[in-house]
Amino acid sequence: MPKCQSCDGDVLRTDAFCGICGAPVPGGKPVVPVAREAGTSGVQGAPTAPGGMLDRPPAAAAQAAAVIAISDPVPTQKNETGVTRTTIREREHSEPATVLPLHRKKNDGTDSTDRQSFKEPEPASASTSMAERDTSLPDIPVPPGPPILASDLLRERMRPRAPGEKALRRFTVGLSAAGIVGVLVNGGAHPLAFVSLALLIGMLTVALTPMSYRGRAVSLFLVGAVATGVALWQQALQGIAPEGMILATATILLSGSLLFRAYYRGTRLARVAVSIGVLALGAWFFLSGGHESLVRLEGYWQSWGPASTQMAFGLLALLSLMAFMDSSTRAGAHWWAYSLLALYTVHIGLLVAIQRWPIPGTLSAIEGPTVAAIITGTVGTVVAGIALAQVLVVAYNAAANRTSEGSA
Repeated sequence: MPKCQSCDGDVLRTDAFCGICGAPVPGGKPVVPVAREAGTSGVQGAPTAPGGMLDRPPAAAAQAAAVIAISDPVPTQKNETGVTRTTIREREHSEPATVLPLHRKKNDGTDSTDRQSFKEPEPASASTSMAERDTSLPDIPVPPGPPILASDLLRERMRPRAPGEKALRRFTVGLSAAGIVGVLVNGGAHPLAFVSLALLIGMLTVALTPMSYRGRAVSLFLVGAVATGVALWQQALQGIAPEGMILATATILLSGSLLFRAYYRGTRLARVAVSIGVLALGAWFFLSGGHESLVRLEGYWQSWGPASTQMAFGLLALLSLMAFMDSSTRAGAHWWAYSLLALYTVHIGLLVAIQRWPIPGTLSAIEGPTVAAIITGTVGTVVAGIALAQVLVVAYNAAANRTSEGSA
């Protein structure tokens, strides 16, 4: 019979534990079935004999229960009723973030330091995600005023409110400054030079003074027309190009009409004005003998110079007819307008040069004050032509507003 190693007591081969001290018996193989206790703790109970409870000490029973529990544990069920981090994260990705509306700022300038159009709401619960906080964009600049519609952008492109304002001011400042230098060099102390200088300074002042679009356009057109009239008066006294009044009028009218056609593509007024300007320029072309100028050419530049510019005027008159193209394009109307103004300047410059440096064997028939007046008139013609386009814009908008008010 085997002995217990702890208390040296007698044990059976089928005993797993000593019946006296409760120590485990090495090599023991119990045959007593193990019964589980019904409970929620998951710990197995101690083995019992067929005839009743084993007569063992409490310490031995506790050790037996612990060994059985470790060898065959009962899995416990997870409590899934609570909220875990995974649940919160899945809920953050499934639910969309709240959309906060942007409110435009008032344009009265009462609060210039507040750059936020709305305040970020406080989190309602502890499960508020960082994604919702990041969707709020308080630093987005919102332009003041009503929303800009696509129809407004198209209307602004087809019918701008103030077209050519900067171009008119820049041309006026540059040409007036150059004209002042030319008058001071050629005019001397003659009263006509002072008149020319006053007109140029007046155009320069109007261009630099802050004014409304309508006021600047009308003022520059009137001053330019006066300067052109003074120059034509001096040309008539000197016998220089007696048909020059028709050329100046046609240049102002056609250049202004072409620019107006480039600004407002679909208006009938632009096409009617271009038609009148083309007819006026064509009348000057035939009255001045432009169609015969190439036949009467000589070897001197005083002969072929003006003849070349006359033929160029006829070519520009034909190119101006492209203004009757479809309204989807400007048809190069602005290029023909500026080319016409530049050609007029070159033509008048050639006429003055012929009088100052005539054909060999003839005397000069023009004086410095007259040259100063013609320079001022050329500047006035160019400025008046550009300003006429803006005058037509103002007149067209005023008529359109009256029509809309009457229909309303």
